[in-house]
Amino acid sequence: MTALLQESISKMHKVLTFHSVFISFCVLFIIKLTYCKPLTFKKDLGDSQLTLDKLKPQDHLDALKMEHDGHINREYHKELFLGNHEDMEKDAQNADSKLKDIFYRVDGDKDEFLTEAELESWIKLKMEEHFDEALQENDEIFEHLDPDKNGKIHWKEYYVHFLLAMDIPEDTARKHVTDYDQIDLDSNAKEDLIRYKFRWTDADEDPADNELTKLEFLAFRHPEQAPKTLKNMVSSIINTLDLNDDHILSEEEFTALPPGEVEEQDQRDLDQQWQAERKKEFQLAVDTNHDGKATEEELKKYLDPKNPLQAVMEARNLINLIDVNKDGKLSLTEIMNRKDIFLSSKICDFARNLHDEF
Repeated sequence: MTALLQESISKMHKVLTFHSVFISFCVLFIIKLTYCKPLTFKKDLGDSQLTLDKLKPQDHLDALKMEHDGHINREYHKELFLGNHEDMEKDAQNADSKLKDIFYRVDGDKDEFLTEAELESWIKLKMEEHFDEALQENDEIFEHLDPDKNGKIHWKEYYVHFLLAMDIPEDTARKHVTDYDQIDLDSNAKEDLIRYKFRWTDADEDPADNELTKLEFLAFRHPEQAPKTLKNMVSSIINTLDLNDDHILSEEEFTALPPGEVEEQDQRDLDQQWQAERKKEFQLAVDTNHDGKATEEELKKYLDPKNPLQAVMEARNLINLIDVNKDGKLSLTEIMNRKDIFLSSKICDFARNLHDEF
C-alpha cells in the first residue's frame, strides 16, 4: 500500500513539475520575444484612442465552421445568416421582429418560403460583407497604429496601445514595455497578452522580425483569412478527433461526444440531438465524395470560408436542420421555431457545456 502511495505521489510530482516548466517557458518566451531588439517608438498616436474591442483579436475564428479543437463554431450560423448579430442579441425584445425582417428580405420571390437558391444568394452576400468589413476595419486600425506610414507595426507598439486602451497613462505604458515592474497587470490582461503574443508570432512570417505588415496584421486579427491557419487547423482537428491515427476522420470520430459523464435523461437527449446535427454536417458538408471518411483536403475545403461552395453547403445545411416537413424550403414558422440556431444557439451550446467544452 505504501509503495502504491509513493508511486502516486511520484506521478503527481511529475505532472506538477511539467506544468511549472511549461508556465516558466511561456513567460520566458514572451520576455525573449518582447526584448528581441531595441525599438524607437512612433511618437504620434493620433487624435483618437483605440478601444480594447478594436485591438483584441477575436477569441473564436470568424466565418469558420470549426474551432481548433474540432468542434463547431457556435457563432457560425449567425454570422452567415445575420451578419452583425450582436445588436440583435443585445436587443432581445426586438430580436424576433428583426429575424422576421431578414426572412422577408431573403424571400426574393415573396412566396413566404426560403428556397435553397434564395438562402445561397443571401449567404454569399453576408460572406462578402464579412470579408469587406474585416478588410476595412483592419486597414483603419493598421493606419492608426502606423502613423509614420512605414508599413509595419512592432509588437511593442501594439502593446502600448493595448495598455492605453486600459486607461493607463502614455508615459507609464511606454516605460512598461521595457520595464515590466511599471504596471501590475491583472491575471486576465496577462493571459490575454500571452495569447496575443503567440498569435502575433504565428502571423509574423517573412521575415520573422516581430513586426507585422498590413497583410500579416490581418492574419493576426482574422486568422480565418490566412492559408496557414487553415493548414494548421486541419492538422489540429485531425490530431484532436482522429482516434486511430490514420489521418482521416470517420463519421464516428467526427460525431464523438466530448469527454464527460452525463447521467440525467434530458442531458442525454441533448447529446443525441447534438450528435445528430454533427452527423448531418458530416454527410452534407464534409464528406463530399460520400465514402464515409473526411480527408485532409475535404476538411480544408470545408473550413475555407472563401470557398464558393460554402454558401451552397450552408444553405443545404440550414434547410436540413430547420425543414421540419421536409418540403425542401423554409417557412417563417420553421425558422422561428428554430431561432436558437440564429440567435442564442442554446440547445447546441448547452449540450457542449455539459462536457466543459467552453
